[in-house]
Amino acid sequence: MNRRASSWWAGVKTVSTIGCIAASTLGVLGGCAHHGLQDVGPLARADWATDHRPHDDAQTEWWHVHAALEEPGTGEPLHIFAAFVVQRTDLDTVAGLPAWLGGNPVHAAYVKVQTRDRKWTADRTNIPDYPMARFVGEGLDLRHGGWRIAWEGETLVLRVGAGRHRLDLRLTPDGQPVLPGQDGLVELAPGARHLWVQHDNMVVEGRWKDGAQTRWLEGDGFYKHEWGRLYDPQLDGFEWFDMPLDDERHLVVAWLLDDGMRGVPGSMAWIADREGRRVDLPVEQLRVTALDTWHSRRTGADWPTAWRIEGAGLELNVTADRDDQEVFGFPAAVYAGPARATGSFMGREVAAEAFVEQVGGHMPKLRFLYASRNPGARTASPGTALATRGFTTAAPAAASGTTWTLEQGVKTWAAPAPSAVPSGQTRVTLISGPDQALPEAAPVDVDELIEALESTDPADWDRLLDDTD
Repeated sequence: MNRRASSWWAGVKTVSTIGCIAASTLGVLGGCAHHGLQDVGPLARADWATDHRPHDDAQTEWWHVHAALEEPGTGEPLHIFAAFVVQRTDLDTVAGLPAWLGGNPVHAAYVKVQTRDRKWTADRTNIPDYPMARFVGEGLDLRHGGWRIAWEGETLVLRVGAGRHRLDLRLTPDGQPVLPGQDGLVELAPGARHLWVQHDNMVVEGRWKDGAQTRWLEGDGFYKHEWGRLYDPQLDGFEWFDMPLDDERHLVVAWLLDDGMRGVPGSMAWIADREGRRVDLPVEQLRVTALDTWHSRRTGADWPTAWRIEGAGLELNVTADRDDQEVFGFPAAVYAGPARATGSFMGREVAAEAFVEQVGGHMPKLRFLYASRNPGARTASPGTALATRGFTTAAPAAASGTTWTLEQGVKTWAAPAPSAVPSGQTRVTLISGPDQALPEAAPVDVDELIEALESTDPADWDRLLDDTD
């Protein structure tokens, strides 16, 4: 049945929870510990130095890698996509039964290796390898059977394999990470907040063993880690585009989809440089249109394979390198792989290798049996202070008692007098009330952005970033 799906993470949760419930009927209940979950607070922030570790109070969490590699001797290209997903099932149900009876947490992992003319995929879930998935130590060292993703000092290690295939990679950051949203805090929809860290510039080296042949590889990669509330019933998927504009800057478009597969609030677009400095684009001006599709016989999904991205200075056509870039793990699927982006951005020609990831082309079987509740806000009496945090605004620092009127309610922010904080900075205390969303950041001045991109003076780019802080 060809229906647009709820997001991939919801499908992953379905895979794991249904499998774990099945395991419980067989008496495989060992290790299904019950953990308390907490919502990501509205003033939370991510920290690249400390937040690679697992977060036991996060409902959903994933670590994601992709890499564009080649054999140094032959120049033969090879593309990698891998994701490790953890779902903590305290608030999940399957057919009305608590999912944690069967397993908590549950794990899923996916990998795809793609050459010019071949594709190899593999996946793991808690069943049948349960309870093999586990964290080791206090940092990130996740071992799922023989698969592993771990930080060893400043290097990310990725090892996956099945049968005659084996992939061993080491990824080292080059430059600084990016924290999307407000210091890594992102709200997909009201009540669906999560934290997010990523690095667009990873130097990658390693090997791919394909049967008797071993290929030594090198190239560039990308890493991201997200945790919190990553699912909302209003969302039916997303389309994600990541591409280098030049040697120093990356363009990212994260396009969230509703049941009509249209862009919805929570979508984002930005440019970031190698120092992790980010300029947000006015996403309300963007339009992402599918131009062509490919039908998967395996899952029944209809995946877009070509797109037109327009608005906010963008005039781009993005085309997948090949139609079949689906990664399937029963009963969910994700489409991820390399693409080619051509066109212009702010009047500058773009011809770049891009990465595309999308979900929403496939309705997992028995998806209707699955439900999940939000962990809810952190407990606080009405009118009491929840937390204090500093953030930057384009306007002068706010005076005490500033009120922001939001879509679903009114929130009061208490701030010191402008003289108490640096110019352009505001320190606020969030008071509990009907809504706990942060005010949106001021949009970038597009004319200033064009001027900074066209300039050969690095100081112009620095000045633009200083103005948007």
